[in-house]
Amino acid sequence: MRLVQTLIVVLISVMMKLDSRMFGRLNFERPLLTCTICGLLLGNLQVGLQVGATMELATLGMMSIGASGIDMNMGALVGCAICIMTGADIETALTVAVPMTLLCTVLDTIASVVRINFTHMCDNAVEAGDFAKAKRVDIVYGPALYVLFTIIPVFLSVYFGADFVQSIASSVPEWVTSGVSLGANIIAFFGFAMLLSTMVNKNTVVYFFAGFLLAAYSGLDLTAIALIGIVLAVILYTVKYVGVSNRPAVESNTSSTLDDLEDLDN
Repeated sequence: MRLVQTLIVVLISVMMKLDSRMFGRLNFERPLLTCTICGLLLGNLQVGLQVGATMELATLGMMSIGASGIDMNMGALVGCAICIMTGADIETALTVAVPMTLLCTVLDTIASVVRINFTHMCDNAVEAGDFAKAKRVDIVYGPALYVLFTIIPVFLSVYFGADFVQSIASSVPEWVTSGVSLGANIIAFFGFAMLLSTMVNKNTVVYFFAGFLLAAYSGLDLTAIALIGIVLAVILYTVKYVGVSNRPAVESNTSSTLDDLEDLDN
């Protein structure tokens, strides 16, 4: 029975990992949805909803920018499965999610290095005119690597329990975790820079700095800043477009008034 439950969780994790990479964007990468599905398939929907809601709140303020490697969704799924299978309390999910996130970050960094080589393989295949190989690397090798680096940690973690996750995370040397954290931050900054290169220009850079200063010094959370941004966007839209659309009517009314005055003068 435990093996069957573990395989169900592994399938959910694969579906979650390939969501935005092959299936479009079905939001399977959100803890609320994946933990709910996990609870439904494992026979305890209430715990799935509770763990999913708790982990969703924990990850709500986390936003992956560019190629950021920090992702607690896999840890949330594993924590939910362990809670349901062992009958532990919801706090156990948070306890499991942290070391599981660390383990997934290390593995994702290793997988990213391998995926870079896949990119060079695609480039070389295209230059050689071997488009079938380039398509095979993109469609087969890439997803297979995602699946491989997902099923192994999830299967071992769920099947052997929270103690296994904690022991693996504690056995990782500190210099490895520090290096991975530094590398993940650098990759995140690089991805954010690539994103900004397509969005920021001389006309919009002032809004970027305004948002950055607001986030850095106001003490507001992301939700409040997002709401302020929406209000400012509506104001700017109204000033730029609604005001322009009303301007010709005002000018026409003014010109007609002048024409009437001219008629009076005549």
